[in-house]
Amino acid sequence: LHPDLIVTDLSMPIMNGLDETRILKKLMPAVPVIIYTAHSDAFVEREAIAAGVSALVSKSEAVAVLIATARSLLDQIAA
Repeated sequence: LHPDLIVTDLSMPIMNGLDETRILKKLMPAVPVIIYTAHSDAFVEREAIAAGVSALVSKSEAVAVLIATARSLLDQIAA
């Protein structure tokens, strides 16, 4: 697989999104990762940045925010 962008959740059954991001960034360091979550606070934001997340988007935001964030990250890659 050669994704251009990865969107994942923070809370998942087997592995949380932070652990997943750490692994993905080792395998594909140039691929941006967005965590789309209902659980967002200052601690999660710090941990997400440390894990290598490109953006953290709250599920309480309109889906347009997720789409705009994804487009912005893809535009940065294309530039």
